Amino acid sequence: MSTRLVSAGFLAVALVVLAQAFMIPDSGGYQAVGPRAFPLLVGIGMAVVAVIGVVQAFRAPVTSQGEDEGIHWRPVLLLIGTLALYAALLVPVGYWQATTLFFVAVARVLGSRKLVRDLVVGLLLALATYLLFDRVLGITLPPGLIRLAI
Repeated sequence: MSTRLVSAGFLAVALVVLAQAFMIPDSGGYQAVGPRAFPLLVGIGMAVVAVIGVVQAFRAPVTSQGEDEGIHWRPVLLLIGTLALYAALLVPVGYWQATTLFFVAVARVLGSRKLVRDLVVGLLLALATYLLFDRVLGITLPPGLIRLAI
């Protein structure tokens, strides 16, 4: 699969995300930020990154050995599998637990070999986002197997 095809596919996914975000009804209430704000932000971010990728892919010269020589498919497939596993574990295991494991797994796939550091950083980031969303913003996240006492 060529870099051009992958970048164009990512742009198509970004456009689908944006189209779906615009289909979310606006609450029309007293909220300053409605339910479609975050999906729009994600869709816009994806579209910007995708456009940059498409431009870079079409500007790059095609080598005589083909475009795919720089794509390392093993980490890409491992990251996709890790993300799928994260989605499957999120509710039964819990947000902060699954997110910690996800962080460690992604760090390992990307080359980190410092397990203790990755666990500590992953746990701190997962707990910080859990507390921000669950306690401060009031957005319920799956508590999972071990509920926080705070």
